[in-house]
Amino acid sequence: MTAPRPEDIPGLIAAAFNTNDPQAMLDLYEPDGILVTPPHGAQEQGLEAVAEALKPMFAAITAADITMTSALRSGDIAMTHADWHLMGTDETGKPIDLRGKGTVVSRRQPDGTWRIVFDDPVGA
Repeated sequence: MTAPRPEDIPGLIAAAFNTNDPQAMLDLYEPDGILVTPPHGAQEQGLEAVAEALKPMFAAITAADITMTSALRSGDIAMTHADWHLMGTDETGKPIDLRGKGTVVSRRQPDGTWRIVFDDPVGA
């Protein structure tokens, strides 16, 4: 999955959760991209570390609604903000219903698509 515009990234992240496709989300990151993981703000850098950090999220989240609220672009760099709502169940079967505001910084790739450089789901 690739993003033709930086404004498409929030919707593609939601689609990855809604289809339980962690690889589709991972494909949105640059090789050295960083994911900030809540609640403590650990920074996972690189595709292998990001993939590992995404495993528990994809195990628990069954539905996602992510709406872009703003975008800034300067040349090949963009920053988008989005409101997100994630739903699912934890390992004990308890419902999960999380909401927040996140920030993604992305960069245009040589092929014209956009990939995530920094993803901070609670950094809005």
